[in-house]
Amino acid sequence: MEIQFLGGCQSVGGSGIFISVDGCGILADYGIYMNRRNQAKLPLEPPEEVDAAFMTHAHLDHSGAFPYLYTSDTFPLYLTRPTYDFVGILYEDMFKLERLPFGKEAKIKALKNCVFVNYNQKISLNHDCKVTFLNAGHIPGSYSLLIEAEGKRLLYTSDFNTIKTQLLEGAKFEQLKVDALILESTYALETHPDRANTEKQFIKTVNEVLRNGGTVLVPAFAVARSQEILCLLNSNNVEYPITLDGLARSASMVISRHPDFVKDYELLLKSLSSCRWVKNDADRIKAVSTSGIIVTTAGMMKGGPVSRYMSILAEEPDSAVLLVSFQIPGTPGRILLDTGQYATEDGMSKVNAQIKFFNFSSHSDRPQLIHTIESLKRNSETTVFLVHGEKKVCTTFKEDVEKEFGLETFCPINGETFII
Repeated sequence: MEIQFLGGCQSVGGSGIFISVDGCGILADYGIYMNRRNQAKLPLEPPEEVDAAFMTHAHLDHSGAFPYLYTSDTFPLYLTRPTYDFVGILYEDMFKLERLPFGKEAKIKALKNCVFVNYNQKISLNHDCKVTFLNAGHIPGSYSLLIEAEGKRLLYTSDFNTIKTQLLEGAKFEQLKVDALILESTYALETHPDRANTEKQFIKTVNEVLRNGGTVLVPAFAVARSQEILCLLNSNNVEYPITLDGLARSASMVISRHPDFVKDYELLLKSLSSCRWVKNDADRIKAVSTSGIIVTTAGMMKGGPVSRYMSILAEEPDSAVLLVSFQIPGTPGRILLDTGQYATEDGMSKVNAQIKFFNFSSHSDRPQLIHTIESLKRNSETTVFLVHGEKKVCTTFKEDVEKEFGLETFCPINGETFII
């Protein structure tokens, strides 16, 4: 079994892994990475012909570059139905970027080659190579990949989360026998705050703002985070008007079509039906004119309807901006957190509204990653590869894993190849 890392090494973005087993070329993820000029950067190209590809979930850092390969090739692309629906939406958003090395024709070709799979389903790629799809607990439809071939078992977690959320069950890898583990390490040096306490403090803040007559603006990721917040508000019986806007509307429609990929489908439907879906600017004006909650994109406050709401609510000290999504340095949301100012077309503007951040991460933190390694049925020769994390995070966590478990651990670089 040969593993070549094409992208996502010692950085977050542009994930891609090529695995050669028994004459079969397997591609696990192929995403884009956005540089500072907002241009898409692709992983390295696969070293040989791709026989089967696997899109673990729809986020563009794992899925966005697949169309590039379909400009000259054809092969089955395995994904869940929610991922297929999500990626159709996210690809359209991606095509707003400049200088993509492929066009919409490639996207259409890629999606025509999709093969739908479900959690816990096992498929055979040939007489020796088998692949199993495991719930990753990251977003609806996301999976981790277990590859069995040549007497070896490889687990690629991709992005995963082991705790239950309002929307999803957590990933479970207990007693899974592996010879190699490719592990995301985004938050390998961090411990997320207790989820239940985070939810409690979020609801407390929402109620305080609403009781004082203010409006709560919640910029959130379109896929999963927006719906999780709606479920949280509904399960806590928040009785004020709730408004849903932006790309989160399309994403909510997708999730509502796939009951088998959420934890509590009745809660989801109740949450979606009890909020107001924005249809036009008149609905937006109505939303900011009364005390209530507005859940909208973009989660990092870059693009989407959030700027329209900020132009009004930023000047209201009784209102609040509650950030619930990770904020990349340099984005409007991160600048707001760091400086209390919001970037507008006219420059930086001071925000009088309350500003708070709540950690609703859908990635595993250090305790979860440690528990995952502990719970796997390992042997002394099990090899760990750390990906999807910044260089310092990967190298520090590598030392911790080697010291605590005695396992050979690598922080690969893009283009590096290993034999298992």
